[in-house]
Amino acid sequence: MKCGNVDILGVPVAPLDLDALVARLEEMIQAPGCAFAYGVNAHGLNLACRYPDFMKALLTADLVYADGASLLLAARVMGGYLPEKVATADAWPLLCSRAVARGYRFFFLGGEPGLAERARDQALKAYPGLQIVGTHHGYVDLSDRGPVDRINALAPDVLWVGMGEPKQGLWVAAWRQRLRAGLVLNCGGMFKIVAGELDRAGHKWRQRGWEWLYRLRREPKTWRRYLLGLPEFALRVLAYRARK
Repeated sequence: MKCGNVDILGVPVAPLDLDALVARLEEMIQAPGCAFAYGVNAHGLNLACRYPDFMKALLTADLVYADGASLLLAARVMGGYLPEKVATADAWPLLCSRAVARGYRFFFLGGEPGLAERARDQALKAYPGLQIVGTHHGYVDLSDRGPVDRINALAPDVLWVGMGEPKQGLWVAAWRQRLRAGLVLNCGGMFKIVAGELDRAGHKWRQRGWEWLYRLRREPKTWRRYLLGLPEFALRVLAYRARK
């Protein structure tokens, strides 16, 4: 299993470091059709175990990668290996630099009204020459075709979807076959980071797998997700290993 995907709670997670992730995402952008990549963490996999429709959505992704340090430990329990946590927010600056150099066009979908526009404005300041061709808030119903028509009219190379879980995965699964985009990449709450409205833990915190603790300090309302969700995830992994 060290060379292939690691089965964590029924989801195949690719063993990629950050450079390999960005290279793989670029391949997906340039390939024909609409590809779908998803970064999962303990919270996302807990939700997938609770909601079968979300599990089905994850399993339709062309690439699933480990956007959480807890998955590295889970991989060891399952006898596999994941080299590092590869957060979508870590891939963001690298993909922006590639986009400027190669002309990739972005579309932001997600967040409350106005957030995607604020994220766009800050991204354009940080990366002169970056093309962000459209934005739309994430307060949409899964059956609403309006955002899809707007996206398809602009045909971006990368569609960033930040609606939170499980909605973002369900939205992509519902509309992927009708989307004109090279790559759909789910990004959770990343638009707040890009907009400068939410800071991340320092490099040392992230390197040691403590980013969740930093976020808990900054956003105490997320305590259930971490203080209850992480033990729940650990128990699920141990039970899954026993069954396997």
